[in-house]
Amino acid sequence: MKNKFNLITSKEWLPFQKSWFRFDNDERLYRDNIRFFTKADELNQPIAYYGPSYDLFEKIAKENSLSSIALENLDTDAQFVMIDLRGQISLSTSLAEYSELRDKILSLLENNFNRVLNRRFIAIFMPNIQNGPHYYAYAWDMAEYVSQIYSLKDDKIACYDGQTAPVNNNEYFTPSNSFIYCLYFRKDEFSKGKRNGEKYHFLTSHNTQIKHPVYSEIPGWFILKPQPRNKKEILHPAKYPEDLVKMYIRTFTKEGDNVFDPMSGTGSTELGALQIGRNGYGAELSDFFADIANGRCNDFINNGQSDKKNSFLILNKDARLITQKDFPPIDYMVTSPPYWNMLNMKGAENQAKRIEKGLMTNYSDAPDDLGNIENYWAFINSLKEIYLNIASLMKPGGYMTIVVKNIKKKGTNYPYAWDLAHVLQEKLILLPENFWCQDDIPIAPFGYGNTWVSNTFHQYCLNFQIPDE
Repeated sequence: MKNKFNLITSKEWLPFQKSWFRFDNDERLYRDNIRFFTKADELNQPIAYYGPSYDLFEKIAKENSLSSIALENLDTDAQFVMIDLRGQISLSTSLAEYSELRDKILSLLENNFNRVLNRRFIAIFMPNIQNGPHYYAYAWDMAEYVSQIYSLKDDKIACYDGQTAPVNNNEYFTPSNSFIYCLYFRKDEFSKGKRNGEKYHFLTSHNTQIKHPVYSEIPGWFILKPQPRNKKEILHPAKYPEDLVKMYIRTFTKEGDNVFDPMSGTGSTELGALQIGRNGYGAELSDFFADIANGRCNDFINNGQSDKKNSFLILNKDARLITQKDFPPIDYMVTSPPYWNMLNMKGAENQAKRIEKGLMTNYSDAPDDLGNIENYWAFINSLKEIYLNIASLMKPGGYMTIVVKNIKKKGTNYPYAWDLAHVLQEKLILLPENFWCQDDIPIAPFGYGNTWVSNTFHQYCLNFQIPDE
């Protein structure tokens, strides 16, 4: 297939499609992005830059036969814009300072909208930050505002090699600050060209942790390869691994605590809790999967694998209907919700493989199954209803972890993780996220030769705390 998008070979193209990557120096970061998103030709359309390292940007541009210009001075059509905000956002950057920087960037992008070539990309590199008890999701906030001007196409996670160990401060959940966001936008037929005035609420003083002794063994990002699924577990189309669950249970609970999952599936949460001396509770809408989940936990208890006779209970019940009478007081909730209605999409590669093996391709056909909701925001608000209901049954200062990833559907990028975090902040305290990075999945050449579509190989582990109000 002829490559119309850039001048690199498939050998260089495919690794860039992975949605997370190990990061060790700025030169590599700049070079990989410049080479992927540009194409030197007789028109010699420049590439534009905002950030602290223009000399490096210019050097790499020249190496690739490209001209460069500062975004503030852009006076002609540009084929790529790179914005590096890492130097202007630190742990001490206040909300006011960030807001001023954000407005400057938005003005630059609005003012230069007509100078960015159609269907070409803007890349923004920046972090979220943890400052003492306060967490500021600056990258998510910037993405929401820029997407009013240009189409949000994707996010990649740059994972620092040699990341530092998690911080043991015995007061707040503080994983290592070991990654940055690479946010990608495109000028296309869906781009509006200017802000619409909508305000977001990622940046709120509500995101102040309650002091609560916690030691995180979980770094900012980690690689975890799940164990092979057995014949019962493989029946579920979207199971998450017990090893992942146990990492978080060890961080946020102590032995004997009550761990809960409102969407239990085949019982990964409850089994993981039992394996490390906690009690496992949950609800599951499907009676088929509820039976499997209870059976797995029963097998663990009855086969003498448990040192202590911890309790478990998984009800075949809609999570929206859970009340205080159903379970003992909940210390911690961990779950992985449906990825909207993605399992109902016909023709997906994973669907075809499961059909070939005679396996279920969705959770159920029940109309009240969240995985069957067609409207995206109706789905998000249904999750909000469930999680805030569970939060009302939990102790103040307790924690929640929700494992999700952003969604691409029919050419549109849905920032599922960010949107869910956004609506839950109405009542919950947002904490730093971690990333489960998957390194054992083949890369598919989506969009090769025409445009960039990443393979999503990172999962957001969103963390929240129950306020004491």
